Amino acid sequence: MEDIKSDLTSVKSVLDNLEEGLKSQKKNLEEYENRLELLKHTKGLDIDLYELYNLEYIKFRYGKMPKENFGKLENSIKSLNAILLKLEEDDSKNIWVMCLTTKEHSAKIDSYLNVYRFERVWIPEEMSSNPKTLWNEYDKKIQEIKFDIENKETELTRIRDRDAEELVELYAEINLYIKINNVKKFMAYDQNGLFYIIGWIPAKELTKILPKLSKEKDIKYDIKNYDEVAGTPPTKLRNNIFVRPFETIVKMYGLPNYTEIDPTAFVAITAFLLFGFMFGDVGQGMVIFLIGVIMAKKKISMGTVFQAGGIASMVFGVLYGSVFGKEDIIPAIFISPMENIQTMLIYGIGIGVVLIIISMLLNIRNGIKNKDKRKIFLETNGIAGLIFYITVLIAGIYFLLKGKMIASIGVLSIFVIVPLIAIMFKDSISKVVFKEDKKEKSSLVEKIFEVIEILLSFVSNTISFVRIAAFAINHVGLCMAIYILSNMMSGTGSLVVSIIGNIIVIVLEGLIVGIQVLRLEYYELFSRFYTGNGREYKPLKEKI
Repeated sequence: MEDIKSDLTSVKSVLDNLEEGLKSQKKNLEEYENRLELLKHTKGLDIDLYELYNLEYIKFRYGKMPKENFGKLENSIKSLNAILLKLEEDDSKNIWVMCLTTKEHSAKIDSYLNVYRFERVWIPEEMSSNPKTLWNEYDKKIQEIKFDIENKETELTRIRDRDAEELVELYAEINLYIKINNVKKFMAYDQNGLFYIIGWIPAKELTKILPKLSKEKDIKYDIKNYDEVAGTPPTKLRNNIFVRPFETIVKMYGLPNYTEIDPTAFVAITAFLLFGFMFGDVGQGMVIFLIGVIMAKKKISMGTVFQAGGIASMVFGVLYGSVFGKEDIIPAIFISPMENIQTMLIYGIGIGVVLIIISMLLNIRNGIKNKDKRKIFLETNGIAGLIFYITVLIAGIYFLLKGKMIASIGVLSIFVIVPLIAIMFKDSISKVVFKEDKKEKSSLVEKIFEVIEILLSFVSNTISFVRIAAFAINHVGLCMAIYILSNMMSGTGSLVVSIIGNIIVIVLEGLIVGIQVLRLEYYELFSRFYTGNGREYKPLKEKI
């Protein structure tokens, strides 16, 4: 670093001297050019203008004024003891003039000059000589300064070109030292002068770095799989281009830990389904899609999610036969929500049942991945809970359709009571069957209330999905109300009401439906299989 500092100081000193010289000469050039500008209109005169300021009985004025005012001024001061001399015109519609008057009339002359917008210019003391001589002197000085500036700029360019490669190499070396110094924060150091660093690396990256490590004789390394160490690996999500935008929704809840399933694909499918079901409209969906396109172009993370929501809305809009809330433009392919309210409610509950069962299967899959037998068999969302839930559903639906039980009470008890007992006494069963040393944490009364809570949660979670049908029906009803108001108007008023109404539906109902999708995802589905307590994989390269 000392050698680098010495090299940089040497180069910097030369560059600083040249740049300081350039700065000084450019300032001189500007000063002399300003002086020439003052003399530009008097360079033909062979008198010292500065001395005219010091006359005892005659007062001298020099400056410029608008061309159209010169004749007016000349007429106004004819009766006064004053001489008005026209010098020359410039390119800005002004005329340069000199005025000489007696001391007694100077105040009155000044008042006329002010009226006709005369702008006075002062000749500085250092320009005390006749304009003709000064013009030649300054012009020569300007040429000398320009020549010196050109030489300095050429020398500056030459030095920069000469040292550019060295400076880039020095910069790269300094940058390397900075990175090394930053890496030290993640290292341990012992008395033998050895550095230690421990971290995680993706398996596919390991194959790239091993050959490089093998070539370094002074580097020792040890590789362990995630299940050979006490720490939990960080999470690096890997999803395709269609699913990746929904990682934002997953991350708002929490990243999956290393040993659980990444729910992004599940969220992509279910969020698409739920939003479309609740907000099915071709026209309004197109608007949401276009908003998403604009957001994506501005690099807003949720832009692609909005696009997916717009597509979902358009797909279900075709199924419902709805275009900007009107159901008479295209025919309904699948169902008309307002005309089939009861069927829509059944569909809503049906979707909820399927999604809850899938969530429980994902929980079992997590248990298998973690080799957690208790999670697989005895948890509320494990096999015991799944058997109980499916049994109750099948028995209930069969009874409603046929008016009788699907099987005897004894048979049903096996598939209903036994799973509940397994869930109640999961700690004791785990200890005996799976040899897990877990102490009982709750009394019998608490277990009974836990079972009651499980029963209520299954019922409430299932019924909660009625909301997706309710919002689909609500969307149609709200649009009908808008067009009723629109029909009460005429001409432009009717169109304005329709447009404003659709905007309100898109913004207000679209926001509410989006919130409901998140609620169903987080509280009804994620709570059954997902913890979201992982930490994001951030490579050391990004930190330095």
